[in-house]
Amino acid sequence: MLRACLAFAFALLWLPAVHAEDAGAYRFVDISRQESFEEQVAAIRVEMKDGGRFEFLKGKEKREVEKQFSAIAKVLEARMNAKLDDQDMLAIYAAQETANAILTKKDGRRMICENSAPTGTNVKELQCATLADRERAHKETRRMMRENLDKGQLALGDR
Repeated sequence: MLRACLAFAFALLWLPAVHAEDAGAYRFVDISRQESFEEQVAAIRVEMKDGGRFEFLKGKEKREVEKQFSAIAKVLEARMNAKLDDQDMLAIYAAQETANAILTKKDGRRMICENSAPTGTNVKELQCATLADRERAHKETRRMMRENLDKGQLALGDR
C-alpha cells in the first residue's frame, strides 16, 4: 500500500514537470541531467552573486534554496552508489521542485509583460522587460529620489 501511495505521489510530481518541460520551462536543478549535482549547485551559486542571473534572490530565498540543496545532497550521500528507493526519489524531487520554483521566480532573464497606458493616453500598450531590467530601474529610481530629497533638504537649510 505504501509503495502504491509513493508511486502515485511520484507520478503527481513528475507529470507537472514533464508538462513544464514541454512548455519550454527550464529546470535549474535536475539530478537526471548529465552534469553532476555538485556542478549544478556550483553554477547556481555563482549566478546568485551580484551580476548573476539570480542576483535578486533575497536572503530568505537564498537560505531556502541552500536548504533544498543540502536536502538533496544528504540523500545522495546516504545512498552513494546504491540505487535510490522511492522514498529517496520523492524527497529529491520535492527538494528539486522547491528550489526550481524559487529560482524561476527570481530569474533575472525572466520576461515580465504588462498592459499599461503611457502617461497622457488611455490606450494600453504591452510593455515587456526582464526581471533584471525592472529591478535595476527600480533601484535607480529609488537612488535618484533619495538624491533629490537630499538636495531639497540642503536647499531648505540654506535659507
